[in-house]
Amino acid sequence: MPRTWRWLMGLPMAVIAALALAGCCSVPTFTPAFWNDGGQVQSNNNCYNYSNNHRTDTFAQPGRAAGAIYAGLTCADVLAAAAADGIPRLPATGVCPNSRDKIALVVAPGIDFHWYRLDTSGFWTHKPGATQATNVDNSGNPITNPETANRGIYTDFCGYFCSCSDAKEGNGHEKIN
Repeated sequence: MPRTWRWLMGLPMAVIAALALAGCCSVPTFTPAFWNDGGQVQSNNNCYNYSNNHRTDTFAQPGRAAGAIYAGLTCADVLAAAAADGIPRLPATGVCPNSRDKIALVVAPGIDFHWYRLDTSGFWTHKPGATQATNVDNSGNPITNPETANRGIYTDFCGYFCSCSDAKEGNGHEKIN
């Protein structure tokens, strides 16, 4: 075994995995054409796919990949499901480490959840369900802060998270489904 790899042998697997991921995450640019194809990508990928920049064509749901889908449409339930998928929580003023992308969760209690992502431009973007990805809120304004944007029925702001995205649209690295 080459000498340069021997030091890895003594490290816990979690540390090795973290080292492997550290170099592959990046913050995406707003590239709506990828998501707004009017067909397969747009119809089969939702806000959870978009915020994590991961095309699965399964209309991904928080917790489904981990076998722990949310029990109800509340902040607490969707937060727990996202955590089960390995999406780490972040304080509001926090910065995601290792070039991870900051994403945000909001909930319309008992009705629906919705996710936003922060792009390289410094603005937030989102993809409501099977509709087109957009960089404006419900009032048509650019989204500088998902906490204060016009979110319509999504009255509960649940918090921020970090996602291991990719510079290429649709190729995020989070294990969602």
